[in-house]
Amino acid sequence: MPATRNRTGAAAITLEDIRWQRCDIKAITLLPNVMLRQQAVDADTAEAILIRDGYATEGAASNIFIVHNGILVTPPKGPALLPGITRDLIIELAAGNAVPCREGDITVAELHAASEIWLTSSTREISPVVRLDDEAVGDGRPGPAWKHMTALFQAYKSAIRRGAAA
Repeated sequence: MPATRNRTGAAAITLEDIRWQRCDIKAITLLPNVMLRQQAVDADTAEAILIRDGYATEGAASNIFIVHNGILVTPPKGPALLPGITRDLIIELAAGNAVPCREGDITVAELHAASEIWLTSSTREISPVVRLDDEAVGDGRPGPAWKHMTALFQAYKSAIRRGAAA
């Protein structure tokens, strides 16, 4: 995702998760993900956040986090999602920097009430969602929790490059 989009935020839509029941297995069966992602592109948004049985699971090509009541929340690992390296690193960075974070189910209502929504992946890193289903997320701008976590993430990457990170 371009750096400009990270600074200004992106739009996303929610779509029903049409994928098979073992999304945690990385396989060549990604056609539904591609189709869902294309629906998001056709809607002039950056990503589709997938909904299964009333819960947000992940993006078509990303993991999701929300900030709800001051706590960073991401869906738990399990068959409904493919966990990513960036997702796991954010959880580690949160734990190591006193950022309240938990893995837990995210209802559609919590998703829409979130003060911040992020999409994460190796190529996106941490991308703020500022519009969801054509409604503003929070105040419609990247939020303070995203700014803080992005700074922690960039500092970690810099430490890796210097050979100073564990």
